[in-house]
Amino acid sequence: MLEKLPMFSDLSEELFSSLKAISKEISVKRGAILFSPGDVAHGFFAVLQGAIRVYRVCSKGREISLEIACAGHTFAEASLFSDVYRCCAQALKESTVCLIRKDAFLELIRNDAQFATAWLHFLSFKVIHLHQRIEELSLNPPGARIASYILFLAEIQNSQSVCLPAHRKSIATLLGMTHETFYRTAKELENEGTVRFDGPKIEIVNRSLLEALLE
Repeated sequence: MLEKLPMFSDLSEELFSSLKAISKEISVKRGAILFSPGDVAHGFFAVLQGAIRVYRVCSKGREISLEIACAGHTFAEASLFSDVYRCCAQALKESTVCLIRKDAFLELIRNDAQFATAWLHFLSFKVIHLHQRIEELSLNPPGARIASYILFLAEIQNSQSVCLPAHRKSIATLLGMTHETFYRTAKELENEGTVRFDGPKIEIVNRSLLEALLE
C-alpha cells in the first residue's frame, strides 16, 4: 500500500523495494497511543488507513493539535534527526500505519541522490503547508480557516465531495477554535449555500464563494 503515497509514487522499482524492506505495517485501535514525548524515536510513519492526531500537551494540561494525518499522509518526520519523540500520536479511528525505520531511511538518503531530492521536494511542500496554516490561524476568522481546510481536503482527495478525516471536534482543535465555534460557523457556511454537511462528508456547493472567504 506504500505505493499509493504520493511521495513514493515515482520511485524506481529497486528503491521502492528497498523502502518496503525497512518498513513495518502496524494496526492500531481507536484511541491507541503510538508514541508519547520521551519515547525512543524508531522512525516516522505513513498512514495507510484511518486517521492519526499528532498533538502536544502544554504546561497547563491543554492539548494542542499539530496535525491530523489521514490516509496517504506521513507524520513524525522530524524524528529522523531526534533520539526521542517530542509529541504524542493517537489513533482517532481504527487505523493502519507504516513505520519507516529511521537509520535505514537515512542510509537510503545518503546513498541515492534521486531519493534524497524526492524527499527534499516532499519536505518543502510540507513546510509551505505549515506556513499557510500558521498564517491562517493568526490572521483569518473561523469561516476562512474552515474554508481553507475544506479546499485543502478537496485538493488531496481530488473531489468536490470530501470526507473529514476525524470528528469535527478534533478538526476544530486543529483549526484553533472551540467546537462550538466550528459548529456555528459551519452552519453559517451551509446557510449561505457554500457547502453542505452530511456527517463527516462535506459537499462543496459553490466553490467561488468558498474561495472568496480566503481573499
